[in-house]
Amino acid sequence: MHPIHNVQPLRSYRATLVPQGITPSDVEDLADARLLPTIRVKAATAEQAEAHAHIASGKNVLRVERIEERAEA
Repeated sequence: MHPIHNVQPLRSYRATLVPQGITPSDVEDLADARLLPTIRVKAATAEQAEAHAHIASGKNVLRVERIEERAEA
């Protein structure tokens, strides 16, 4: 008998990165204005997406947002 594996689907996330030299009090305003860099990653959870974005970019991650895939017509 084969063991059962817990397979989770991957979803797309956009992670907002915090570059060095940004004043902490300005970070939220810059992110809301979409003036901070972002990276798109695939992960099973938002927590995994945050970790993957940090590892890939080497930058701190302010937030992650799940990106819904568009249905093909």
